Amino acid sequence: MNMAFMKYLGTIIICLPVICGQMIHYSVSEESALGAVIGNIATDANLTSDDLTMEYIFLSQSNPLTSLFQLEEKTGFLSVGMRIDRESLPECKFVAECLLNLDVICRNSGSFYQKVELKIKILDINDNSPTFPKGSQTLNVSEGSLIGTSFPIEGAVDRDSGDYSVHLYRLVPETAPFSVQYQKNVDGSSLVRLILKETLDRERQKTYKFQVVAEDGGLPANVGTLVVFVNVLDINDHQPVFSKTQFNVTVDEDVAVNTTILTLTARDDDEGPNGDVIYSLSPRQDEKILKLFQIVPTSGALQVKESLIFEPGKQYRIIVEASDRAKQPLISQTQVTVNVRDTHNNPPRIKVDLLSNTDKAQVLESASLNAPIAHVTVDDPDTGYNGKINCSIRSENFQLQKFNVLEYKVVVSQALDREVQSEYTIVVKCQDEGTPPLNASSTLKVTILDENDNDPVFTKLGYVVQTQEDNNIGASLIRVSASDKDIGRNAQITYKLEPSGYNFSIDSKTGLISAQFRLDREETSLIKLEVLAVDGGSPSRTGTASVVIKITDINDNKPEFQNESFLFAIQENAPKYTSVGLLVATDKDENKKVTFSLLPQYNGGIPFEILPNGTIRTSEVLDRETIAKYQFSVVATDSGIPPQQSSVKITIDVLDMNDNDPIFVFPSDNNSTVIISYQTLPHTVIAHLDTRDIDEGLNATVTYVTRERNYSHLFQLNSLSGRLILMRQLTNAEVGKYKLSIIAQDKGTPPRTSERAMTIIVTTQPILDEVSAPDDHKYFLIAIAISCVTLVIAVVIILTICLIKRADRLRQKYHEQQKSEPYCGISAQRFHGNTLDSLHCSGMLDKENREHQLYPALPNTMANSQISTKGITASLGQDDKIHHQISSFTLQHALRANNSFRQGSQLMRKEGDSTSDHSGEITPSDSGRGGSEDDLNNSILLSHSSSVDFENAKSNTPRKEMTFNSFNRPSLKLQGNSFGAKDNTQQKVTYSDNKTTSSPRNMLGVFQRQESLYSDAGSYCGHDDSTTTSGSYVLDQEDIFDGFNSSLHRGQCIV
Repeated sequence: MNMAFMKYLGTIIICLPVICGQMIHYSVSEESALGAVIGNIATDANLTSDDLTMEYIFLSQSNPLTSLFQLEEKTGFLSVGMRIDRESLPECKFVAECLLNLDVICRNSGSFYQKVELKIKILDINDNSPTFPKGSQTLNVSEGSLIGTSFPIEGAVDRDSGDYSVHLYRLVPETAPFSVQYQKNVDGSSLVRLILKETLDRERQKTYKFQVVAEDGGLPANVGTLVVFVNVLDINDHQPVFSKTQFNVTVDEDVAVNTTILTLTARDDDEGPNGDVIYSLSPRQDEKILKLFQIVPTSGALQVKESLIFEPGKQYRIIVEASDRAKQPLISQTQVTVNVRDTHNNPPRIKVDLLSNTDKAQVLESASLNAPIAHVTVDDPDTGYNGKINCSIRSENFQLQKFNVLEYKVVVSQALDREVQSEYTIVVKCQDEGTPPLNASSTLKVTILDENDNDPVFTKLGYVVQTQEDNNIGASLIRVSASDKDIGRNAQITYKLEPSGYNFSIDSKTGLISAQFRLDREETSLIKLEVLAVDGGSPSRTGTASVVIKITDINDNKPEFQNESFLFAIQENAPKYTSVGLLVATDKDENKKVTFSLLPQYNGGIPFEILPNGTIRTSEVLDRETIAKYQFSVVATDSGIPPQQSSVKITIDVLDMNDNDPIFVFPSDNNSTVIISYQTLPHTVIAHLDTRDIDEGLNATVTYVTRERNYSHLFQLNSLSGRLILMRQLTNAEVGKYKLSIIAQDKGTPPRTSERAMTIIVTTQPILDEVSAPDDHKYFLIAIAISCVTLVIAVVIILTICLIKRADRLRQKYHEQQKSEPYCGISAQRFHGNTLDSLHCSGMLDKENREHQLYPALPNTMANSQISTKGITASLGQDDKIHHQISSFTLQHALRANNSFRQGSQLMRKEGDSTSDHSGEITPSDSGRGGSEDDLNNSILLSHSSSVDFENAKSNTPRKEMTFNSFNRPSLKLQGNSFGAKDNTQQKVTYSDNKTTSSPRNMLGVFQRQESLYSDAGSYCGHDDSTTTSGSYVLDQEDIFDGFNSSLHRGQCIV
C-alpha cells in the first residue's frame, strides 16, 4: 500500500507546472511598429487561469535582447518594444534564419513556477539596397584588348538575406561596349567582371562612362549603382607624319650658331609616349651635316651648330627623322635642303623663352590683358650703332613690352577667343642701327587653351519627324546633332530627354531617338519632346532643342456602332421606301467616312435596303401577319486601305395595324345551326362562338354582340367569351326556330367587324344522352373521357395486328388474280386533297382519255355538304373533287354499321335547313353541337357524285385523316388524343404501308372482300367527345374507302 501511494504521489509531482517546461515559437518582421503584438504567452502555453496573481517576467534582465520586446506581466502579451533591425543584430549576421532565444518565468503568489522558452524568428524585409564599396571606379583598358577580356570590379553588398540579397547586375546604358558577369559567393558577396564585347579605338573615343546597376530580389527591387569610367589606353599604332615631305630654306653664311633656320612639325595620333614626337638627324648621312647642324628633339627646330662663314654658296640636304617615345618606336623621315647665302655681317641674336615650359606658348582664352606668355632676350656682338637693337612684333592680339636692356616680354594685348582663333604665330623681329641695318627674327607659336564658355548648339532649333502609328518597339525615329565650339571634355556632348510622360529613349552618344512603345494616333497625334545636349565641362553647359513627332494614321480601327445591336419598329402596310431608322458608326481613324451595306446573304432576301449613309428603309410593303420580326446584319465599312469592317445585328419589329376582320369559325357557312331540347336546363352553354383574327393585341381581341333583343329573355351572349347561355327553362310552347345575327368586333382603332347569322332550333325530341353538365361536374366528365380514349387506343392496337395478318392473306390472293383482272393505277401514294385528281384506270379507260369523270361534280348548293353521323363526318367540299361511283346501299350499310357500334345514335332530319349541320345526338354537355339538314338528306347525297374534302383546310377543327403511303396492307398509327369541353382537337388515325408493290387490287388499302366493310366500318370510328362549335362529327375516311372496295372488285374505277 505504501509503495502504491508513493508512485501516485510521484506522478502528481512530475506533472506539476513547476517543473514542466514549454517552448513557444514566434515570428516577427523587422521594422515592425512599436507595440505590435507578437503573441500571448499565457494562451500559447495553455496557462490561462482565473488566478489574478499570475505574472510573466523575463528570466534575465541582463539579456540585451529583452530590450527589443515588451512583456505585459499580468496578461502575458508579448509585443515589439523597440525598433528591430535584423541586419544590426549579431545573432542574425551570416545566418539564413535569425532566431532569438528568450526565457520567460510564469509564476503566481503560490507555488506555481514555470519557465517558457521563446524562439522568436526575425523575418527579413527588403529594407536595404545593394551598396557598392565606392560610388565610382575608373578602369584603364588598352585599345588593343581582345573581345572577351574581363576586368574585375568590386561587387555590391546587400545587408538583407535570401531573396532580398543581390540577384542581378546590369549595365546602363546597354550601348556600352561591355557586358557584365557575376558570381555570387556563399557569404553573400559577389565577384563581378566586365567583359569587353567590342573592339576599342582610342583615336575614335577615348573614354566611356556607364553605370553598373545591382538589383536585389525584392518587389519592387532596390538598386545600387556604381559609376564606371573607362579610359581607353593607347597603343602605338600610328607613326609620326611630317607636315611636308620635304623643306627648303636659305641662310646667310654668317648666321649665328644655334640659330633656328627651320622648325619642323610632325603629328602622331597616338597618346602619351606613343604620341610624343621627338626629332633627330638621321645618322645615315654625311658626317659634315651632323657637324654643322643640329635639331632640337622636342620642338623640331633645325639649328646651325657651327658657323657657316666658311661654307658660302653651299647646299646641304639634311635627313630629319621623327619618332615617338614608345618602347618600340615608329619612325618617319623628311628631307630639308639648306642653301647658304654668301654674306659677312652679324645680325642680332634672339632668344625666346616660353613661360609655359612647353614647345609652344600656351595661354587661357580667358587670360587678362598684359598677361605675359614669353621672355625675349636679344644680343648683338657689334658695338656702336651696329650694336643698338630695336625689336618688335606684328600681331593684333599680342605686343612686345620692354622689360630690361635687351630683354622683352610678350604679353596679351586684346581679349582672346579660342573659338575664333586657336593658335597664333608670332614673329619677333630685331634690327640693329648699322649701315646697312641687319635684323634677325624668331618665331613662336601660341596655343590658346580652351575654357568651357560655349553652350552646345543643335543643328536645328526644332526638329520635325513624321512617323506612322503602330511602330515596332525600339524603332528609331530621328537623330539629333549638336556641336560645341569648345574642345576636349568641354566639347564632349551627352544627349538627354526631358521627362515627357512618354517612353522615348535617346542614345546619349549619337543622339538617336527611339520609341520604346507603340505609337497610337488615336490617343495623340502630336508629341513634343525637349532634347538636352550637355557638355563635359565643369561646370557643364546645356543646349536645348525641340523635337515634334507627328504621328500619321494607318487604318487600324474598325468602325464602331453606337450600340451592340439595334432595335427598330415600323408599322405594317407602310409605303415602299419608308425610312425605318438611321445607323450611326464612328471610326477613330482619319478615314471617318463610313458606308453601310447588307451582308451578301441578305441581299434580296429581306424587304429592306440599306443606303450608304446608314438609312434603313423598306423595299416593299410589309405585312406583319406574314412576318412579324426581321433580323439581319449590317456591315459598316470605312474608307481606309485596306478597308476595315464591322457588323451589327439589326432587329426590326413590324407593328400591327388593324387590317384584318374577325373571321367566324362558328357559326360558319357550313355550320350555323344549334339544336337543343326544350328540356335543356337553364344556364347551360348551348353554343360557343369562335372567331379568328390574325392581328395581334387589341386588334385581335374580339367581342360579340347580337342585333336581336327579342330573345334576350331566353338567351344571353357573353360578349367576351362568346358563350351563348340558355337563361331559363323552356316550355313546349317555345319550341321552334330562333334566328340570331351575331356581330364580332375587334378592339382596334378603328375597329373592324364581321357579322354572321345563326339559327337555334328548340325541339321536343327527347335526347337520351342529354345530361345536365354544370361546371362542378366537368372533372367527372374528363375522367370518363380519358377512360374511353384509353379503351379506344387498346382496341386500335388490336385491330392493327389483325389488319396486318389479314393483309398478308389478301396479298396471296392478289397474286392469284393479277393476270386475269383489270386494275386501277394511282400515280400518287398519298390519297389526299387534289392529289386524287391524278388517279387513272388501267385496262378500263382509253389511252387518249385516261382521266375521265364518271359523274359530274355536285351542284354549288351541294358542294360544301357533309355526311354526318354521331362521330362520323365526310366533308364534301368543292375544292377537292373526287368523282366516284358508290351505290347508296353500300354507304348506307356503312352508316348503319357505325350507328350500331355507337349504341343508339340516330340521324334526325330537320326540314327547311339546307345549310347547317345536324347532329344525331344532342346533350347539354355538347355546348350546342347540332346536326345539319345535309346529314338528314344523306340518301340524296349518296345518290349523287360528291366531292369529299379530306383536309378541310379552311376549318380550324382537326379531323381524322387517313394517309396511304403504299399499295399494300395498311398499318394503323395513332397520332393523338384530346379531351375537354373547349378543345377542338380530334383523334387522328393514319393508315400506312411499309412495303411497296404494284398491286392494283389493294390500292388505297381497299380489301377484296366486300363483307369487310360491314365488319370494320364501326370499329374504325373514334368517338369524339371534344366540344366543337360546328356541331358536327367526323366520319372516318376508311369507312368510305371500304365502301369503295366493292366497286373496285366489280371492275369500276375511282378517279
